[in-house]
Amino acid sequence: MSIRRSLAVGAAVATAFLPGLLSTAAAQAAVIPGVGSAPLVAYADRNFTGAKQSYGAGVFDAAKKELGVVGNDAITSLYVASGYRAVACDNGGSDGNVNKGSLGACRYFDAGLHAFVGDLNDKISLLAVMGKPVKGTAVTAYQETKFTGASLPLGSGGFGQVAGNLATLADSVKSLKVTDGYRVVACDNDAKPGTATVDLGKCRLFRGGEHTTVGGDMEKKISLVAVGAPPLIATSDADMTGLRQQFNPGVYTAFANELATVGNDKITSLRVADGWRVVGCRNDSTGLSGQGDLGLCRMFGAGEHGLAGNALNDGISTLVVQAGPASGNLLNVYADRDFKGATATFGPGLYTAADLAPVGNDAVSSLRVPGAGRAVLCDNDSGQNLGACRLFVKSDHLFVGADINDKTSLIALAP
Repeated sequence: MSIRRSLAVGAAVATAFLPGLLSTAAAQAAVIPGVGSAPLVAYADRNFTGAKQSYGAGVFDAAKKELGVVGNDAITSLYVASGYRAVACDNGGSDGNVNKGSLGACRYFDAGLHAFVGDLNDKISLLAVMGKPVKGTAVTAYQETKFTGASLPLGSGGFGQVAGNLATLADSVKSLKVTDGYRVVACDNDAKPGTATVDLGKCRLFRGGEHTTVGGDMEKKISLVAVGAPPLIATSDADMTGLRQQFNPGVYTAFANELATVGNDKITSLRVADGWRVVGCRNDSTGLSGQGDLGLCRMFGAGEHGLAGNALNDGISTLVVQAGPASGNLLNVYADRDFKGATATFGPGLYTAADLAPVGNDAVSSLRVPGAGRAVLCDNDSGQNLGACRLFVKSDHLFVGADINDKTSLIALAP
């Protein structure tokens, strides 16, 4: 039921033959099929082939198993969406590389198509995906050690010497305060827009906490700061106050006690990080057959969302947090009942109408959830009301139900 389907299909046709023609140079306006709207997609093989994983803005660390289905030391090509930039490093945040040490060789990738990552091939252990800089106080940079001297508050996104948004603190930072749940990758080089790849020199990962020094080897050298926010923060009161819970990519239900910190039917505010999408639903029951009506569901894009006066205020029992498509076999869908007709397999992620080939939009009639995954299917893929939505868990579902049969335009799933 997506009004964008025809446009998306047209774009896919127009770019169907791109990958074989690409070079390592960035191409600002280019797109490739099957990437959805994710800020970054990493691929296991050259020319955007092999296993793939979508990412929103943020910092993703192999040491925390956050590189998804592509995995550690396995990335060979990258798609960076327009308006975003990425830093890729060959070391992650192991115990010896958090708040100290080096992330090894780090390269800058501007928006565009990077058919081969060069000397980082099969070596990437950390990705920092940067959107436009957002004002905020998640991180404070200081000109002197122990949080003294001139200071600069930073929200999320990329801040650098080239763009001028580090102001007078470019090459002057000596200490940092980082809010819990946020991460910072700081590098001693920056890169100009339009650059395909640039060596960023020494880079360091900082997690939440007070860092009285960035390290003697990094003091007064930092030219690029990538601030990664949690994909979703939900609070119990208006204006992001009250009880607070952070969410990484996944499917969360009150039934499984996964909203315990903020509370079931208690959410009033949401903050969705750049490049992420969130589905919030009133119900969470899986029912006796492993599927359940989720009631009213809405899609939330990047930004802060106050729910006061909204039908979902103090009513959310299911949350889905994802950025876009990924490889895998968490879900098998079929165009006809009883596992007949055209079929497609999906990995963890969020899929809108344009991503549902070869079964297609408004065509799913039966499905299998072979493992521990949870899948949410809805009959709309945008807007204030996603229509009928159902939650499916491990089972063979010979029929998806009359309310969404041949109507599915959105699939969101996670292990």
